[in-house]
Amino acid sequence: MAQIISRAELEAHFPDKDNAILSPAGLANLLGLKVKTIYVWIADGRLDGCFRKRGKHNLIWRDKALDRIFNGPQWQ
Repeated sequence: MAQIISRAELEAHFPDKDNAILSPAGLANLLGLKVKTIYVWIADGRLDGCFRKRGKHNLIWRDKALDRIFNGPQWQ
């Protein structure tokens, strides 16, 4: 399956390398979504491999998550 968005295009649209690890609120803000949407995606397994739970907090690797969202498997 061909990538929909290349790594270079992702970096061009989301250049801030200082925020490589985001909270669900940070990812929601970056994508213009509601925070609840990110939590639903986590619960449904759509972001598996893109986040780590530390205590009560979810830490999301921004680049992995963006790649998974834009180039990952098609969601129903």
